[in-house]
Amino acid sequence: MHDLLHERTALLAQLGTTLRNGLQAAEASIPAINQHLAELAAIGVTDFQIEGPVIYSRPAGVSSAHVDEFLIFQAAIILPGGVGALTWGSTEYHEHVSRLYGEPVDLAPRFAPYAQCPALVRAMLISHTGRMLESLMQDVRLLGS
Repeated sequence: MHDLLHERTALLAQLGTTLRNGLQAAEASIPAINQHLAELAAIGVTDFQIEGPVIYSRPAGVSSAHVDEFLIFQAAIILPGGVGALTWGSTEYHEHVSRLYGEPVDLAPRFAPYAQCPALVRAMLISHTGRMLESLMQDVRLLGS
């Protein structure tokens, strides 16, 4: 029992370090990225929605013991808007990913800009921003070809 407690304490400390490092990296990069995205939006690169992976999920209430509903944060780039997160209830998210392929969805009402995201979500965004930017640049490049 004592060894298990020490192991859990070490894992908790490691998680805290990982999240702090992610938040520092995000704070050093994402505001500048969002400034560049705002400049692109100002010259007409708009109406793009790049969905990333789900980066955080938590019970919708104070505990998962009595509820099946979860609050889901999904990484995204929305133009105009920049890097941030989409917020979903787990039922709504399931409906979203189960919709017919190609069926358009306006994600802007679900979008929280980076600065308005909880610190934990901001820390997680840094790991996925590069791939989402690559997708955005590919989409813009394809349109310009």
